[in-house]
Amino acid sequence: MVSFSRVAAQAVPLTVGALLLTTGVSTAQPSTVDAAAARTEAGISALQSIKKSLSPAERKQSSQLVVEKRLRADRSLAAKLPEYRTGVGVSNAGTVSVDIAAQGNAVANAVEAAGGTVRSTSPDGTVRADLPLSALDAIAVRADVAEVKPAAQATTWSEQGNRDFRQALAKQAVAATQVSEGDKAHGADTARTTYGVSGSGVKVCVLSDGVDSLAKSQSAGELPAVDVLAGQKGSGDEGTAMLEIIHDLAPNATLGFATAFTSEASFAANIRALRTTGKCQIIVDDVSYFDESPFQDTQVAQAVNDVTAAGALYFSSAGNSGNATDGTSGYYEGDFRASASKISGVTGTPHDFDPSSTTQNFDALSAGSLGRPVTLFWSDPWGKSANDYDLFILNSSGGVVASSENAQSGSQNPYEIASVPTSGSGYKVAVVKYSGADRFIALNVIRGRFVASGSLKAFSTNGVTNGHSAAINAFSVAAAPAAGAFTRPLETGDPANPAGPYPGLYTASSKWERFSSDGKRRVFFNADGTAITPGNVSSTGGTVRAKPDITAADGVATSVTGFQPFFGTSAAAPHAAAIAALLLSGKPTATPAQIRTALVSSAIDLGTPGFDTVTGSGVIMAGPALAALGVTAK
Repeated sequence: MVSFSRVAAQAVPLTVGALLLTTGVSTAQPSTVDAAAARTEAGISALQSIKKSLSPAERKQSSQLVVEKRLRADRSLAAKLPEYRTGVGVSNAGTVSVDIAAQGNAVANAVEAAGGTVRSTSPDGTVRADLPLSALDAIAVRADVAEVKPAAQATTWSEQGNRDFRQALAKQAVAATQVSEGDKAHGADTARTTYGVSGSGVKVCVLSDGVDSLAKSQSAGELPAVDVLAGQKGSGDEGTAMLEIIHDLAPNATLGFATAFTSEASFAANIRALRTTGKCQIIVDDVSYFDESPFQDTQVAQAVNDVTAAGALYFSSAGNSGNATDGTSGYYEGDFRASASKISGVTGTPHDFDPSSTTQNFDALSAGSLGRPVTLFWSDPWGKSANDYDLFILNSSGGVVASSENAQSGSQNPYEIASVPTSGSGYKVAVVKYSGADRFIALNVIRGRFVASGSLKAFSTNGVTNGHSAAINAFSVAAAPAAGAFTRPLETGDPANPAGPYPGLYTASSKWERFSSDGKRRVFFNADGTAITPGNVSSTGGTVRAKPDITAADGVATSVTGFQPFFGTSAAAPHAAAIAALLLSGKPTATPAQIRTALVSSAIDLGTPGFDTVTGSGVIMAGPALAALGVTAK
């Protein structure tokens, strides 16, 4: 099981567990099937009756908020959904953390007047607030409010290994200054001497959760001064660990930081501010918001596009959601295929996961998927979806435990999100087209996995890397261990994780992390929502981006508590950014295109010859990249 390192918001979107109730694949006794079907029909019918009876104010709210309100107000409804959980976090004071899409400044005042607390406001009109559940309708019904939803969630891409091993390494950290093993595995230590480069004259800036231990790392000699954007220190320490990696490889680079966790809009604003106000030449992040579209550059990707167009180099973690090559991902994408059978109680057409003559309306989840968010996207333009898709998860007895059934009528996002319960087993996911046209869909159990279960086959595909990491000019960075292997199996029964070459260098026989997310990334829309291939938003339309781009080190030492060692693509991205800083310090006149060519052309190919969907062009090496850029050895 792969654990979350950090989640940005208290509210957890709703999920649904799934039961196999499809023609020709259930092996349960008829009475068992009938009872399960009755439970399924009762629960889903109750949920869909809510969807059909939404008030004007509720049509602007996410289905999770609406159901949470109704369950609290209607005991008969709660009796029909005894195992159902919306995932909405309601405080003891009766408030929920929400994002309000609004026009103008009046909504913030209305939130305060309704007994809420405004946490932040963004230039695009988004208000993040703690709002009384009882005040949702009054805020949503306003003409200047377009949407109210649970506060957007995000994750960083670090991984925690075996606890005893981490504690042993932490004791070692007291004895000496820590230097990333990636420094040697990438050949950066030798390259600094050979080419006389150190990152001097280059500013590298990090976006992550926070830098709580910044002063401690500085007093220990692990970090120099860091230029933190005003008011953007954040909370947590992944940013501190990333900065230490950069300083290890590029010791004379100037460093900067801003948090990515206030809100999605704030993340985008901080990306731009690091380039304009902070004068950062290289920017790196390890954060992903769950609602970043795989099919269109939305607000964070648009900010990445802006800074790369202005000459910055941008590096981002590819993610730790696994890959199809290793069989470690819970990702599925493909054209919607109408099922020949129905799911009891469901209005609409289920997606048939099985391309053969057998019908399968569900994809089963592994035991390691407990507590994981499940997202569903489809190929409509962002903010303009007129095709209505829903997401359901049921448990092994047929009970609906969560769902996401937002209404899409032309002005909403093509997006649903739910969360797998934190306990139990036998959960399965269903995708239902409630109304509208067939679309290309993307279903992602973030850091979870689809598995065969009973009579259900497992269906998954490559392509989990998405969002701003897949922006066309960003470097999406996969991970390969620099030293010791990740110290626990991703899921029970998995083969051993690979070890790295330290104290040697990466070679063509080096292996990538089994949790590293794969590509490629199919995109259907330009940033403004216009179709790339008008009239074709299926598997033969759009354009395909070769992501991830490159691979770099993880599993390395830092002095930061909780990141000893530091695993995940969160560690790989700053290694890549630091190597780019060495190149730019060696040739300050180099263009971003020249830096990209040098890194990619000199990378050590891993796995399948040529570009592959897990490691991109391969693991980058400092010395060969400097030589490819034309930097003269000293």
